[in-house]
This record gives sequence, C-alpha cells and structure tokens, in this order.
Amino acid sequence: MPLIKRMAELCTGQLSWPNAFGNTPLHVACFNGQDAVVSELIDYGANVSQANNKGFTPLHFAAASTHGALCLEFLVNNGADVNVQSRDGKSPLHMTAVHGRFTRSQTLIQNGGEIDSVDKDGNTPLHIAARYGHELLINTLITSGADCTRRGVHGMFPLHLAALNAHSDCCRKLLSSGRRFSIMCNDSVLSAGFQIDTPDTLGRTFHYFPDMRIYRHYQCLETLLACGTAINATDQWGRSALHYAAASDLDRRRRVALEPESEGVQAEREKEAALCLEFLLQSGATASLKDKQGYNPVHYAAAYGHRHCLELLLDRDGGHQDDSESPHARSPLHLAAYHGHAQALEVLLQGEREVDQGDEMGRTALALAALRGHSDCVHTLLSQGASPRTTDKQYGRTPVHLAGELRDMEACNLAICRKTGNRNKIAGLGD
Repeated sequence: MPLIKRMAELCTGQLSWPNAFGNTPLHVACFNGQDAVVSELIDYGANVSQANNKGFTPLHFAAASTHGALCLEFLVNNGADVNVQSRDGKSPLHMTAVHGRFTRSQTLIQNGGEIDSVDKDGNTPLHIAARYGHELLINTLITSGADCTRRGVHGMFPLHLAALNAHSDCCRKLLSSGRRFSIMCNDSVLSAGFQIDTPDTLGRTFHYFPDMRIYRHYQCLETLLACGTAINATDQWGRSALHYAAASDLDRRRRVALEPESEGVQAEREKEAALCLEFLLQSGATASLKDKQGYNPVHYAAAYGHRHCLELLLDRDGGHQDDSESPHARSPLHLAAYHGHAQALEVLLQGEREVDQGDEMGRTALALAALRGHSDCVHTLLSQGASPRTTDKQYGRTPVHLAGELRDMEACNLAICRKTGNRNKIAGLGD
C-alpha cells in the first residue's frame, strides 16, 4: 500500500487517465476487487463516475467483479451514480443480475437503484436474473417491488427467459410471486400478474422453451404444464410445443463436430431428446397438429434425425402419417433423406410409406439423398425398393444425374448404378 500511496501522490492529476479501452486505474482496481487500492484512489481524487469506451463506470465493474463487494460500498459512499447506464443501457443493478451478486444488489437498491430500469433490449434486472438463473436475486428484486409482468426482449416476461434456460426454481419463484402457498395451480399464476398462456411477440408461451433443449429441462416443463397451460397452443408460425420438442437438441451437430461421440453416447443423447416429447404426448399434446407450412411434428423429427422421437410419434399415430395435405408435398421421408439421417429413414420405412413419392419438383427421397451426397441414405432407400429411374419434373433428371452434380459423387453413383446395372450412368451419359 505505501507504493500505491506514493504513486497516487506523484500522479494526482493523472489518476483518471484511461487506457486504450477507456478504463481508468479505478476501473481496473474494481475489476480485480482490490478494495484497499480503490479506497486510496478515491481518497486521492479519482473520478468515481468516469465511463470507459462502452459506457461502463467503475461501479459497473464493482457490481460484476467476483471480489468487488467492498469496492462497490466505497464507490456508493463516495457519490457514484447507482443508476448510471452503459451504452447498451445496463445499470449496475443489471450487472449484479448477470453475475448473481445478491448482497451488492441489496446495497444498490437501498441506495436508490431503480428496480425496473431497462436496457436497450427492454430487459429489466429481473429479466436478466431470470435469464441466468439467480433465484436469490430474483427474490430480492420481487421483494423490492420489481414488475414481473414487464415485457423485455421479443416481448418476453422474466418467466419466458427462466423457462428458455431451464431454471425451474426461478420459474417457481416467478410463478409464486404474491402468494405464499403452492404454485401448482393456475390461481397462483394469476396472482403473479399474468396468464400462464400469455405469449411473447412471436406467439410462444412459456412451455415452448424447455423443449428446445433436453434432459435438464424436463423438470421445468413439468412445472409449467402443472400450472394449466394450453398444451396445443401455437405460435405465429403455427408451431406447438410438440413441434419444438421434435426438433430439440439443436446444438447436437455442433457438439459432434467439435468432439466426435461414440455410438453409445449418441444413442443416449437421442433418448434424452425424446424425454420432453414423450412427456408432452403423455400430457395430451396432439401429434398430428400441422404448422402453417403443413408440417407436423413427424416432419420436424425427421428433418433433425431424431429416431426415438419418430418412434414415439409414429407409435402414437399408429405408424401412419398422411402427407397429402402438405402444400409442399414434402414428406418426412424427403426431409430425412435431404438432411442425411439414415436411421430416421429406417424408422419411417417401417410404416406404410410410398418410397418413390415426389416432392413439389418431382424429386424422390432417393433423388434428394443422391443430390446431397448422403451415400448411407442412398443405400438405405435402395434396400427398401426405391427406384433409381424416377425423374424430376423440370429437367427429367434421375437420381444419378443429381448425384453427378457433386464433386464427390462416386459412392452414391456406384450404389445406384449397381441397382440399375448401367455403369454408363456414372457420368450421366445414359438415357
């Protein structure tokens, strides 16, 4: 500390000089939780309200820092503005909400921090706390009068954000705000100031969000459905929660690309992906409900390659899905083939399906698999009797012609040509 004092004495006029990011020595000290340094800098006249390039003051840093509690006390006691906002509209209270700084949020509120201040996305500190799953902070904000019914980004309530990120304890806390007894009824939901079926600006109610991710969301989904939500409600695209469940685990491909998984691990993840869908079906969700494009949950499960979801949906529907009403005439078989899901094709082909049905351009599932270079799907379809001689409507192209448009076409071409017995078609030269 003597060194800090000596430097402060020598640099009295330079204590608030910023670095390339606009951070002053006080910013850096608050970020690192150096409360003794903060105290000395303030005593020697450091500007407690100076903002950096992004509009964050030392108080923002103290609110977010792991060890910044005493730093925040010093700043507040020395006149720092507790409601100052950064360029993106975040107040110090928003920063405590991001990082779950429970005690610091109380200090800010007690010193005049605005409970319902909004950032540029329209989110209050309560929205942020719900997004990051900080139940104690949510309780503090609600107790201090935070508005649970204020809409934030995309018209979402804090409950939407808690559900989106599978924070079931936060969902319970938000649902029970204003009541001391069990939340497991719609009356307690109404006491929180909103209807459980109130949608965001995209038409999505709270129970849509847990289905977008899997296993750890199951408990959250149970909580929301127990509150009496309309299970077949649809958003602005006509999608129900079951549609989203069928297309769940959206980051699976990214995980596989970054870290290849064994077949056993992949199979386990597929089972997890079906948990929410199975629960929705057991709770009365309609498996045949179509969105505005004419796609039902089976289409979604096929497009995303969820074998277990397909099995559950087809079992509920007796193994038969009527695709004739789709305006695109694009069946689950087409979608599975186009996206390269051979296992999904195997499930779909167990039912009574027309393997050579064409889409709006007359392309069969085999043609789409060949076009995309999915040789495993080509083999699966050929083994189930798919014809390699079908042609599309526009140019009369066969699956071999479509495979020929790829740089790496040999595997698909060889499989099809063995079936036709005509090797000349590998180069697209046959009739």
